[in-house]
Amino acid sequence: MRIPIEAKVDNTIAVEQEQDLESSEWVCQNRNAIVNAEQLAEHLPLTSKEYRNVEAACRRFQMKITPYYLGLIDPEDPACPIRKMAVPDARELKVLNSELADPIGDTNQELNNQPVPALTHRYPDRVLLYPTSLCGIYCRHCFRRRLAGRKEFAATQRQIATALRYIREHPEIREVILTGGDPLMLADQALESVLRQLKEIPSIRTLRIHSRMPVVNPFRITEELAETLSQFAPLWLVTHFNHPREVTDVAQEHLSRLVERGIPLLNQGVLLKGINDDPEVLRELGWKLIEARVKPYYLHHLDRAQGLSHFRVGVRRGLQLLRELRGTMPGYAIPSYILDIPKGYGKVPLQYHYLSTDEKERIYVESPEGDYVMYADEDSEQPSAPKKVPQIRPMEVYPEPSELSERLSRVTDETDE
Repeated sequence: MRIPIEAKVDNTIAVEQEQDLESSEWVCQNRNAIVNAEQLAEHLPLTSKEYRNVEAACRRFQMKITPYYLGLIDPEDPACPIRKMAVPDARELKVLNSELADPIGDTNQELNNQPVPALTHRYPDRVLLYPTSLCGIYCRHCFRRRLAGRKEFAATQRQIATALRYIREHPEIREVILTGGDPLMLADQALESVLRQLKEIPSIRTLRIHSRMPVVNPFRITEELAETLSQFAPLWLVTHFNHPREVTDVAQEHLSRLVERGIPLLNQGVLLKGINDDPEVLRELGWKLIEARVKPYYLHHLDRAQGLSHFRVGVRRGLQLLRELRGTMPGYAIPSYILDIPKGYGKVPLQYHYLSTDEKERIYVESPEGDYVMYADEDSEQPSAPKKVPQIRPMEVYPEPSELSERLSRVTDETDE
């Protein structure tokens, strides 16, 4: 029996609304999650200072760690990357002037990105839909940390219905991306109800689900869920693996249930200082994802959310990291490096410049090994053998001056003091 959305999307109890889930492993993981310093100290050695820091950070940003994900932490290593992504840190309380509560402008009224609640319409052909504010864990680097797990931000039944009506009334929308929170925190029937109503809209061509559940609670990918999702093809699932230690045998086993039913998998990670800002780590992550049949899609430059300065890697370093991957692994295993322009102006790829010019405006291409080869872009030019070119500069490709001036007038220049 199909349960209507109005009867199902209650974010506070969504994972416990079906009796057949009462004994399932993923629900047990959710119910037994670590949510305070006292519980954490029972499983992870904490100094008195660390204990106090966890308490202080939790007062501002909630903690939630599933037993499964907690088990990935090396208790003997205070610099464990899994620990850094899950355990609160007092440095989260430091907020820089340039950091924003809503760093990517989900609710930027100036741009009218949120015409109705529970929905963001930033690009003409696709929207974000937020059916829940709950997550499997509360990642310490989350850019929507102001919303995650907070009941006051949970979408109501009426808001979801209004969002669905908005999508029906805008035929230019071709894709709906379910995000949150984490859409896979919904019970199967609740999720199916949302997907079915979306699928019935004639203009919708693809559906997408963004979820970190395969990383932090892979037991959520049950055979039943995989079968349900397969009914809504073309549907893409985007995972959030940031470190190779997260790509466990358990995670791969459960992801295979989706792959075997024809559901394509992508991964979008975040570049995080002290976690994956190392070419060897990114290389191993790429290989493990490909082995799991997950295509590396995006590597996000960390958004300027409040309290995340200790995770932030400079753009130049990010570009160099991606440059070091090129030529050392298959192109399909290398993600695009992406920056979400603050305040809701959209995503742009950040790309290393492989083309350069010399004083005569001749074009040179940098090889994966670091050699420069002259490229005969005009018939009169002759290609040269590889060589080191000491005096060249990146090719400059700019918009027309008037267009650039217009763009710059809409952007506020923000720097950290």
